[in-house]
Amino acid sequence: MKKLFLFLSFISFVPFFAQDLRTEIENQFRDYNNLLIEKKFEKALQLYGNEDFLKRFPIEQLVEKMNKMFSSPEIDFHLAAPENIVVSDKVIDQNEKKFVKIDFQQKLEMKFNDAELNRDNLLAALQKTFGNEQVKYEDKTGFFLVNTVKTAVANSSDLKNWKFTVLEQKQIPILIGFIPEQFLKDLK
Repeated sequence: MKKLFLFLSFISFVPFFAQDLRTEIENQFRDYNNLLIEKKFEKALQLYGNEDFLKRFPIEQLVEKMNKMFSSPEIDFHLAAPENIVVSDKVIDQNEKKFVKIDFQQKLEMKFNDAELNRDNLLAALQKTFGNEQVKYEDKTGFFLVNTVKTAVANSSDLKNWKFTVLEQKQIPILIGFIPEQFLKDLK
């Protein structure tokens, strides 16, 4: 009878552990994105940047590129908080780290300030990159509105402090060195 009770207790505990883990990952992922939105790039990378990625690309270099992108006079670029975040309950164990897939949507707003750029050509280029239905041009504001569907991977060695990498097809040659292959093979 004791064994049955212990078994039933364990079974009922597992879903709560998984839910707590997913909630913790989502909370840290939201915090990471909020730091990016607030343009606190160095803090975002120090707290949540994937260590293996940062070995290849130093924080200082990434912060410089992010500052240029977000403060360029040629483009107004705004990032919205991620939406529809789905944290997988499947944990992959590789190289003494745990990896978890995150699917999410994120809205971007871009306004190109060069009067010589052709709006229709820009729209076509953005639609080719993100999909026709995902990009709209807002005449009133002059902004291109982009709805992105993205995948990220959270990784941790202690199941408490999570680091994030947004996955993009064009980065596979870099990511393959430290992201489990099963996450990369499904990228579009």
